Amino acid sequence: MPRALLLIFLVLAASTSTTGANLDFANLNPVVEARAVWLNAGAIPKTEREIRQLVRAYRKANINLIFPEVVCRGYSVYPSRLIARDPRFQDALDPLRQLIDEAHKCGIEVHAWVWVFRVGYSGDPGGILTRFPDWAELGSDGNRLSPSGGLWISPANKAARDYIAAVFEELVKSYDLDGVHLDYVRYENESQVPFGYSTQSIELFRRQYAAEPPTSLNSQDDIHVYEWRKFRERMVNTFVQRIATEIRRIKPNVKISAAVVPDIDHARRNYMQNWLNWVDNKWLDFVVPMSYDSDDAHFARVVSKLRDAIGGKSIILAGIGSNTLREGSDQFLTQTVLSRQAGAHGQVFFAAAYLKEAHLRTLVAGPYRQPTELPFRHPERAASRILRQAAENASRGNMETADYLALRARDLISYVRYMSTPRGYVRPTPPP
Repeated sequence: MPRALLLIFLVLAASTSTTGANLDFANLNPVVEARAVWLNAGAIPKTEREIRQLVRAYRKANINLIFPEVVCRGYSVYPSRLIARDPRFQDALDPLRQLIDEAHKCGIEVHAWVWVFRVGYSGDPGGILTRFPDWAELGSDGNRLSPSGGLWISPANKAARDYIAAVFEELVKSYDLDGVHLDYVRYENESQVPFGYSTQSIELFRRQYAAEPPTSLNSQDDIHVYEWRKFRERMVNTFVQRIATEIRRIKPNVKISAAVVPDIDHARRNYMQNWLNWVDNKWLDFVVPMSYDSDDAHFARVVSKLRDAIGGKSIILAGIGSNTLREGSDQFLTQTVLSRQAGAHGQVFFAAAYLKEAHLRTLVAGPYRQPTELPFRHPERAASRILRQAAENASRGNMETADYLALRARDLISYVRYMSTPRGYVRPTPPP
């Protein structure tokens, strides 16, 4: 960072004592902010003209990042050599290639959204389990269909892991992607029925611990309960590590992110998803907590708590669940503003099917009035841009805005330092 900007940062950071309570977060210019949409498969257009129209509508609204759902329910939206194609796209063009071309013309990044371990549902087992039925994960009750109606492949199955890793490799090598986005990179929610009891999983646990997996997880004093949680969590952790390592070897500029359960302890206890350890080990370039909530105040508290927990080690984009908000309300706008106030580096809307043209018009008339730079692509440059904006506000006497921007810059500077400092493997803390 240039010396002059560093001095500005130090002066502003030293003066920062405000929480921004009096700021107009809806109308300030954050300069650097991700504005993203999860483009669910059902909403992906099937013709070039419709794709062009959608991308241009997003560009007009100053959206700068799209997550197209290209592998879901055990199928691929694009023509894959590995996975059966989604029946909804059987006769369509390659929407991913067309989407990337159009988005890049408009300066929008495209990160492929991939379901990792969930591969089907009650109405359709999906292409993967149809072809490899013995890869299915099982509950402790012996059923492969979970109480929520999901079908999963076992994270402990080496063949399944290799297959999903090959899918990521196919995507990164075949398409000019800016990033990959991992979803369902966890076990099924075990609040009703514990999962992980496939034959391969049980056999691997026996070899490693010389014990049987417990079928009741209520006893916190049982050492095997602890070992079983640790074993399954490690299956997920090592896969995330593998994907990060392999993708960065193939294309170092491809960014890696994940949609994660926002409550850190709940994520580990019920989903075996220790995503904070992924952040500690730099396997992710940024994280997207699925902070879907119809309670605005609780949404803000969740985002603020996550920002404090991450502590400058990563970039947080707040997931806003448009489908969970009160119908006819402007909560999507309110939560966009609250996410800024809570310290997020951007927003991701779930999902395109719920984000209508009227929503885009409201966003661009308010918090998205001015285009912004993505925080994770060139974070040091982004921090410098924010500090210039902070200095301009300070020169006009707008110290509260200047202080807020200085805090945003500080987060990015901390992130740059953490990601660029060599560190050894960070061991996970014991499961809760």
